[in-house]
Amino acid sequence: LKWPIQTQVSSRNWAAIFVIGMIGAARLLRRTPRGTWPSLFVQPGRCFATYAEHPARWQSDPCVQMYGQLLAVRDAQEEAFLVAAETLRTQVDLPRDLRASASRTRASVLFKKAATSFQALHISLEEPWPEAAFEEALGHAAAAAEAYAQALKETGDPALIKEVEPHVPDWPKVLAHVSAAHTEVLKLRAELRFRQIRWHSRQAEHARVLGERARKGKASADDASIAAEALEKAGLPMTTEEQNLLAVSADACEKLVGECIRDGDGTGSETSLLRSRAEAYRALVLKDLAIAHALVHELEAAVGHAVAALDMRVEDSILYTTEAAEQVRAAAEGVFVLCGHELRAADTQLRGEQASFWAAKIATAMAKFDHYRKEC
Repeated sequence: LKWPIQTQVSSRNWAAIFVIGMIGAARLLRRTPRGTWPSLFVQPGRCFATYAEHPARWQSDPCVQMYGQLLAVRDAQEEAFLVAAETLRTQVDLPRDLRASASRTRASVLFKKAATSFQALHISLEEPWPEAAFEEALGHAAAAAEAYAQALKETGDPALIKEVEPHVPDWPKVLAHVSAAHTEVLKLRAELRFRQIRWHSRQAEHARVLGERARKGKASADDASIAAEALEKAGLPMTTEEQNLLAVSADACEKLVGECIRDGDGTGSETSLLRSRAEAYRALVLKDLAIAHALVHELEAAVGHAVAALDMRVEDSILYTTEAAEQVRAAAEGVFVLCGHELRAADTQLRGEQASFWAAKIATAMAKFDHYRKEC
């Protein structure tokens, strides 16, 4: 496997997005009526006035008061602020523009939390996998991504935009900033997944060397010694099996593909490019997983992974290089040959039928794959 792709999210972007997330809240909560109290008239067909129209009407609400107090001290009382923001955004009797503002601010605080965890996370290919720290960082990134997805949906509600735009003309800009922030969160989480994939795939390479040495003595003693030392530094026993490590990588790839899906993003968007990279990675990891199972004569598993690799379709085909596609095809052909050997060596009808079924399955997948690559 080659790992040419790095997803970078700068700390400058995190800081900018955190500030941007505050714009809506600051403008709404700092706006006070001038002169007399504003009219409480609500236009026909609307259940509630917007906060931007009638701030004084809502400032006596306990949820609004608590939120406003904690907004100023959100860095010092982060958890209390998050609770207040979540409480406000779920109050259906409050104006939607105010709830959307609280949703955006809540998301920006969660993003800052995720960025802090990401920066503190240390992952080295020559050191043990930091399971606890990784899961914490991933959890914070997931929470921020979910929060921004909600904020984007709430801020971008067409009815709300129509209602609030006369009073907050730059609302579309706020919506654009929320969308950009959501993308940055997804990039951060994707980088965590890529690091997870790379670490486990690298250890799988060391495990493969030791496995080859143990099975057939193919690997040299020096290579085996280096691999054993690398696994020891990584906190893994020398008996660690390659396929188990690759299974973690494959699972991470699958999750990454799902995590990069966002409504409204077409081909060429940043999230679609992340998704395409994840799909290309997954095809290669599945290819390696098929080979790993084939080497230990687990033919059924090898066929399953080879077919899954062949069936993988990359949204942006440019990211699925010819070299990578050829590797996937060659691995599938090798597994197909093994199916032929299994069929000829079958000593029972059942065994022969199984081998025939596997061969037909992988042959069909290869034919579809060839057609797919011709159209790319």
